[in-house]
Amino acid sequence: MSDISQHGLIGTLQRLAEHPRLHEELVALTRHQPAVLILPCHIRELRQPALKRILRELEQARFLSEIIIPLNGTDANGAGEARCFFRAHTSLPHRVLWCDPLQDHGIAGGKGSNVWAAIGLLVREQKASTLLLADADVTTFRLEMLARLLYSVAEPTFGYTFAKCYYPRVSDRIHGRVSRLFFAPLLQALVRAGGHQPLLDFLRSFRYPLAGECAFTLELAASLPLETGWGLETGMLCDLFRLVDPRQVCQVDAGIRYDHKHQPLGDKSSGLLRMSREIAHTLLFHLEREGVRIDPSFCEALETSYRREAVEAMRRSAALAKINGLRYLEEEETRLVESFCSVLSSALYQRSEITTLPPWNYPTPEGAAALDAVLDNLTIYY
Repeated sequence: MSDISQHGLIGTLQRLAEHPRLHEELVALTRHQPAVLILPCHIRELRQPALKRILRELEQARFLSEIIIPLNGTDANGAGEARCFFRAHTSLPHRVLWCDPLQDHGIAGGKGSNVWAAIGLLVREQKASTLLLADADVTTFRLEMLARLLYSVAEPTFGYTFAKCYYPRVSDRIHGRVSRLFFAPLLQALVRAGGHQPLLDFLRSFRYPLAGECAFTLELAASLPLETGWGLETGMLCDLFRLVDPRQVCQVDAGIRYDHKHQPLGDKSSGLLRMSREIAHTLLFHLEREGVRIDPSFCEALETSYRREAVEAMRRSAALAKINGLRYLEEEETRLVESFCSVLSSALYQRSEITTLPPWNYPTPEGAAALDAVLDNLTIYY
């Protein structure tokens, strides 16, 4: 059974029991407050079994008014094939939003720009009240996860405008390597190197800050700038920190063993190393916005602290694996931490620009018109 403790700045909604009427209550809640699922996809996901399984689970989601599938990684012919794919595998109302033309506007392709375009479409139409965001490569997807996530924002008495899922990443071993061995130790190291910062305390309140599943109100979604790369989740939480009271934010226990496509270690341009590098750049960028001075002495202290915290994270992971009878690949994780140390050093001393897409509630008429022009050039398949 899950614990009931409440730590940190945000609310935690643990899974303590089955809610026998959860779906019925959601149907009632969303009758006049429509909920839309955004399911960003790369074209290769259509050839994987995970997406078909997700769509089968979603067939019972009577609380969803629509699914928006922002798609990238293909040409117009591939987008047309995607339309046929979704027509064949779901009876729910849905639209495929082909996002590769965003590159004609100088916007890099990827999950972040996919999500941004989908939010823009929904903000312009003003037909939804709550938006859900989920990954398309989850091999253990259960509708219950989505239902609990939506309920946390749709139930008006809760007072939450944003919710993020958390879940165990476990099979015969413990997964979530970037979260366990890079992001969490990095947050702790930043506190040690520079002291407590409100932003860091906020981020450390999340049990799984890099989770891709979240729910938020349309109004909040319209206010969020989004990053195009692997810094999407980190940047979203940092901007959320500035936009809303932490009491309006919660995290929800999905109650399942969660698994998705495992990224290879890769290099600077791919895999876990690219992911961790972009996350580090995003986090450092937002800390500087909060007034943290990232000078040579800070960088040296952070590198030393991160290595110490990462070693401690490995020790805890090994103990957690052993007490649960799971495999623990110590040599592999040690090599990964060494790679993460190099990634952090590179991020500190070779800073790169962060590509942030503007919020859709742009403050000037000229800016709003420019964003509308972007949407007008995308192709929507019904």
